[in-house]
Amino acid sequence: MIWEDYTETIMDKLDQYVHAATRDNTRSSYQSAVRHFEVEWGGFLPATADSVARYLADHAESLSINTLRQRLAALAQWHIAQGFPDPTKAPIVRKVFRGIQALHPAQEKRAKPLQMEQLARVVHWLDQASETPHLTGKRADELRHVRNKAILLLGFWRGFRGDELTRLQIEHVDVVSGEGMSCYFPQTKADRQFKGSSFKVPALSQLCPVSAYLDWIELASLQDAPSLLYKADQ
Repeated sequence: MIWEDYTETIMDKLDQYVHAATRDNTRSSYQSAVRHFEVEWGGFLPATADSVARYLADHAESLSINTLRQRLAALAQWHIAQGFPDPTKAPIVRKVFRGIQALHPAQEKRAKPLQMEQLARVVHWLDQASETPHLTGKRADELRHVRNKAILLLGFWRGFRGDELTRLQIEHVDVVSGEGMSCYFPQTKADRQFKGSSFKVPALSQLCPVSAYLDWIELASLQDAPSLLYKADQ
């Protein structure tokens, strides 16, 4: 009985570590990709190399190269996790994918970056939006607008991803008013080795992320909250 309990505990830990090795948004996109192959396209799992090649050919003109590459990665991950041979590495699949790249070299669409003038207008709107609830005592609305301003400016000046900002811990931020701040992320998308990354954020004369962060922390009375989002919508 003791050995069974020990084995169950070890297996639970293994499942926990395997789960932590894949980001939540990646896991979700992989599940969606596998569902598209199996349910919407009508493929069978485990898949053959020929069926994967046909799947690519059927969607060569409707899906981008990056999307097709992501679909292949999802199918590969599913087969490996289930203990089946990976059909995406077969020569026929590789040749079809290279052929699609050659015949459909359409430029990938990229979102246009937010411009300074646009940033200034959004910040101005947030400042105005936070004044009314401040006067009327609607604290939740005021907290949300001030929080959004801090997150917007932090993300803009350092290029942080949205999911990274939502996981930023108060205890991982060191700030000196008028000088700057440092943010530590235990994990980022580029940090494949899980070593953690630190980023410096300078204080600025306009559209300052440091002053916006301090305004949010002071207004929300945050000291050891789980993240920057804490209490924002309460």
